[in-house]
Amino acid sequence: MTTEAIAKELKTLLEEGKFEDIYNTLFHQEKVKHIEPQSLHFPELVGVKAIKEKDTVMTGNIEEVTSLEIGDYVTSKNFIAIPYKISLTLKNGDERALDELIIYQVEEGKIILEQFFY
Repeated sequence: MTTEAIAKELKTLLEEGKFEDIYNTLFHQEKVKHIEPQSLHFPELVGVKAIKEKDTVMTGNIEEVTSLEIGDYVTSKNFIAIPYKISLTLKNGDERALDELIIYQVEEGKIILEQFFY
């Protein structure tokens, strides 16, 4: 897949909340790196298995997603940038809003990096 094709599919799957499909079809299973330096618990992970485990922990704390907005992507040779806004209520009652920019790097038709800026 080209970077443009991956970006288009990625945006669609993000809008539909199909993270498993993203991980299983677009990510390089072993090589993909997740970088989120602002996170105290998951600053850097490698491999889809580790990313899925992180998601299980995170979603286990969410009571409700109140809004989700996926912006238009921008691509360059091997990179995709997507604005991502989410508001949610945690199980403890706290409300959170994240306004992120996610950068993805593509190599040989698979995503090998996702890095979060917020």
